[in-house]
Amino acid sequence: MTTFFLTPTRRQSLALALLLAGALATARADEADAPALRLSGFGTLGFTHNDNHDAGAIFSSAQKRPAGQGWSANLDSVLGLQLEWQAGENTAFVLQGVARAGDDLSPALRMAYLRQQISNDFAVRGGRIRSPLYFDSDVVEIGYAYLMARPALPLYGTVNSVASLDGADLQWRHNFGDTAVLAQAYYGQSDYHHRFYNLAPVQAADASLRHIRGLAVSATLPNLILRASHSLIGSYTMRSPQVSQINGATAQFAGALQAAADYPFLPAGLGAGLQAKAQGIRALAAPFDSRPLYTSVGFDANAGDWRLLGEATRLDSRSAMVGKYHGYQFTLARSFDEITPYVSLARQRRASAALDTSALAPTGLDPALDGALAQLKGGLDQAARYADLSTRSISAGVRYDFRGNMALKLQYDHLKTPGAYAPGYFAVSHLPIRPAVNLFTVSLDFVF
Repeated sequence: MTTFFLTPTRRQSLALALLLAGALATARADEADAPALRLSGFGTLGFTHNDNHDAGAIFSSAQKRPAGQGWSANLDSVLGLQLEWQAGENTAFVLQGVARAGDDLSPALRMAYLRQQISNDFAVRGGRIRSPLYFDSDVVEIGYAYLMARPALPLYGTVNSVASLDGADLQWRHNFGDTAVLAQAYYGQSDYHHRFYNLAPVQAADASLRHIRGLAVSATLPNLILRASHSLIGSYTMRSPQVSQINGATAQFAGALQAAADYPFLPAGLGAGLQAKAQGIRALAAPFDSRPLYTSVGFDANAGDWRLLGEATRLDSRSAMVGKYHGYQFTLARSFDEITPYVSLARQRRASAALDTSALAPTGLDPALDGALAQLKGGLDQAARYADLSTRSISAGVRYDFRGNMALKLQYDHLKTPGAYAPGYFAVSHLPIRPAVNLFTVSLDFVF
């Protein structure tokens, strides 16, 4: 029976190829003496130094404890356990739980599914499965499975919150000569607590993603892995007392302006203007609700001792508050037996305009009304600044595979947001900030 880690090699491209080909799922037993019940695990013991007091480093928007200034284990340290039961020749049950230091080591269920092999090429899984949104999403917490200390934060920070899907997927695997193809169609939903780090104390909103569906296709060649995925979310909603306050205020102001616009003795031009303003204010309600699209195209190539990895992503939140983003990452590495130095570039760039709050401009009718509109406008403008995820990074590091199933990594990251009023993908309590962050990481990855 294969498990998520398989037998590691010095070339992590092979390990990743196997993982992407479906090793996270329990495969059908090929040997009569394969154990029916198997326990395995993975972990990372990582310490990161952050030189910026203003910006805490986070793995996801759900993280309780950011890695603030100084040394911290909160960013990368994780322990995972996986239990697999081969109930029959074609039927398996898989459970996987993780505990992250940044979440106070509270256990979280990442996988809990039934896998049924339908034919030689087709299998179906139902229950809780790992997120397949990006190239490394399904192994993002298994540090040993990827080259660097962590997948690039400018890209993966935006999707790490969606760690699992509750639903089902259909997998088709087929070999064409020396090329293994995996196609995965999936459908499900996900929930998490989205944290507003700028509030004191930090508040969490209930974030819900419904009707997540998509397709991921990967091709594994002897020296190349290709993968593309596209995901659509039917609805993304965020609810908290703060969001409810915004919704209540927009409804109240829109109703008041609409009532004024309906007054029969108003000049026609003024009435039409007030009605348009009321409609504009209604459009600002539930500003975080959206129907996001995620797209990813990536590769992992080997040429002798050299390795090149790349990924291009697109996030279209279809929300004026959050916006549309284009991202990429490229990593170049060279192996010297057990030692592999690498350099990496990554960027997430907002490609849409900021939220337009001009509908909340003063009416000139009532000073009290205009003051309340100005207060709401200021709050939404501030929320829009905190919602800007634009971040870029340059990283350099070295990986040392000093023994089987274990790797030591040293990594330096220089991350930067577009300016002092752009928090990027950091836990920020106030603006302005110092927009440059330097991280130094020492981590030990293992599987067992």
